Amino acid sequence: MIAQISIPSLVIFLINFLTLGFYYSFYRFHFYRFTDSFLQYTAFAFSIFSAGVAIGLQALLLNWIPSGDPFWNAFIHSAFLEEFAKLLGIYLFFRKNQDEFTVTDGIFYGLVLGGGFGLVENILYYINTGLWSQVLRSITALPIHMMNGGLIGAYLMMFLFHKNPVFKWGKLSFGFLICVGIHGLYNLSLFQEQDLLLILPICILFLFFLLELTIAKSRILVPGHILKLLNMSMEEYEILSRHNRHEGWIQNIQKHISTSGIKLLQFPTLRHSLLTVFFLIPSILSVYLLFNSPDWISHKFPDLALQDYFALFVMYPMILSLMFFFAGIINPYFFRDRMLEVPLFSSVDLHTTNVEENSAIFHIQANMFYMPTSQLFQENTKVKFDLWIGLDCFVGLSGTILWCKENEEGNCGAMCQLDQIPYAFLTKWHFLRLKQNFKNLFLRKSIV
Repeated sequence: MIAQISIPSLVIFLINFLTLGFYYSFYRFHFYRFTDSFLQYTAFAFSIFSAGVAIGLQALLLNWIPSGDPFWNAFIHSAFLEEFAKLLGIYLFFRKNQDEFTVTDGIFYGLVLGGGFGLVENILYYINTGLWSQVLRSITALPIHMMNGGLIGAYLMMFLFHKNPVFKWGKLSFGFLICVGIHGLYNLSLFQEQDLLLILPICILFLFFLLELTIAKSRILVPGHILKLLNMSMEEYEILSRHNRHEGWIQNIQKHISTSGIKLLQFPTLRHSLLTVFFLIPSILSVYLLFNSPDWISHKFPDLALQDYFALFVMYPMILSLMFFFAGIINPYFFRDRMLEVPLFSSVDLHTTNVEENSAIFHIQANMFYMPTSQLFQENTKVKFDLWIGLDCFVGLSGTILWCKENEEGNCGAMCQLDQIPYAFLTKWHFLRLKQNFKNLFLRKSIV
């Protein structure tokens, strides 16, 4: 039995394990140092379950549609079914004890599950297309599966913490479709064996930066049991936090307190800087050999195609150096404490049978917003809203006051939900905000 196992198969098997260990260590020590071994083993077990589900679904679809075009095979038969299987595995992993976890937990254990899924897939789907091509596939497909798992884990936790169907399904669909799209694009490039040198860095670096942004934002989100203590859903917490940021910006301006010291990007650590240089040097040396000693390369590696050489020894080390350089430089507190621009606000008139309130909103998300009030209203009070933005008024929008509370300063505020999403108002709102931010950009430069 051992004699039947070829040396290239053993090499690929070892490379897959080393790749998994490398990316696991990268994220383990990058942002999630305190882990539960039992949960990690459980997540890895669910990755095997997800791989089995993916294989079963692909077999069923193959019986139904025996052959499809490259687009179908790349995006539907492969990417969609595999990401759905990962989503199912992550959901089953978190569904019973979701309140004990945070979005950050969802990212890390999603990474573990995605990494295990990629390892199982690479071993089961070993294709003897040449050693170097298989090495390239192993060290690129696995991190894409892993980072997709982290993103799906994050958006699934948001799905579990949200109550409003618009937010629940909107965010989950957004994250899932992005993962399917990047995965499918990578598959299409492999299947057609073209544009690999362009598509490969785009896929890996796009997922990396999106995951970095998600990690940074997840650090300022609270776990499910805290939301329960506050008696809030995640969408309510996010909207209230955004309102408090805008209100705090106004107070800081009045008190001449500057938040300009809270930067979006932080300096990389010394360890990350050294690792950046460590991976950048082989890339530079490989370029030097390619231009100065191409005969030496073809002599030492006769089966190595030029495209595979460039991807393996030039581009991939450069991708790793960029990942180490930019890992953790996004400042999570920027999203909590810093206002980039002058906040846009809209006037709002609230009407009940006996009461009329005039207030303002700083932020509206889908069909929900928070507004200060002069008095307390009962929960689930049916009201009418007139929303003003500039000279435009959107009259008679029906909605509900979900809850109304008094803060520590004695000021009242209400979380409101419209019966329908005001698409016309949102279009105008986002257009004016983009226009105002553009003006503020040049205004700030002229002041400086």
